[in-house]
Amino acid sequence: MGFKAARPSISDRPSTLVMLLKDRCALVTGASGGVGFQIAKRMLEEGATVGAHYNANPAQAEHLLSIVSPGRCRAFRAEFSDPRQVTELWGQFAHWAGSIDILVNCAAEATRPGPTEEPTIETWDRIFRVNVTAPFMLSRAAMVEMRKRRSGRIINVSSIGVKFGGGVGTVHYSASKAALEAVTLSLAKEGAPDNILVNAIRAGVVDTSLHRKIGRPDLSDRVKLIPLKRPAQAQEIAEAVLFLASESSSYITGVVLPVSGGE
Repeated sequence: MGFKAARPSISDRPSTLVMLLKDRCALVTGASGGVGFQIAKRMLEEGATVGAHYNANPAQAEHLLSIVSPGRCRAFRAEFSDPRQVTELWGQFAHWAGSIDILVNCAAEATRPGPTEEPTIETWDRIFRVNVTAPFMLSRAAMVEMRKRRSGRIINVSSIGVKFGGGVGTVHYSASKAALEAVTLSLAKEGAPDNILVNAIRAGVVDTSLHRKIGRPDLSDRVKLIPLKRPAQAQEIAEAVLFLASESSSYITGVVLPVSGGE
């Protein structure tokens, strides 16, 4: 989209000497997308073993396998609109990994904005299955394992659209992300006695191909509304997720953290 971050690239920063997620095991959904890919990549760079979920873009997810030693990353395919495939994904991941320390629910479904009467009930149901039901199912399964060791992190990726009710014609997407935030807050209370910390990132406008996919190639007018006057880079969302996944956030749970340039 032509936007440039008014800051050094995160990838150009020197790496830390102590890896933040060494010996941790994570499942990242939506790892073939712009934000999910960066989240999985950063976790691998910080020493984690990562299960990388994808649906329609195996090449991007499998690229993650090439940047680490064998055995530290595996790609898993699942269509989250089908709850059976969500269950199968968890079974495959659990068999491969044996345990889980971190779950990042980043996979999401969005459609081209349009009049409220345009999307069918089937579309509404599909978006809620992908954006709410699948994260809930995976969180529920992960919490069973996390309770055994009385420790864990669950991080859900939400949207700034929740704050504003979304743009015109995006009620289904914004409503699903609002529901995901409600799930986050509820599970945080349930997980607290076992030191399972559950938080969400409320991501602002991010410079990814998703906007072109849903028919919004020009974000110039939208970016003018952002106090920082630029969209986020995917790496910036990933850094916030990394913070919540690390020991630096050991006293944070039930928080929806805006990473939105001041909105």
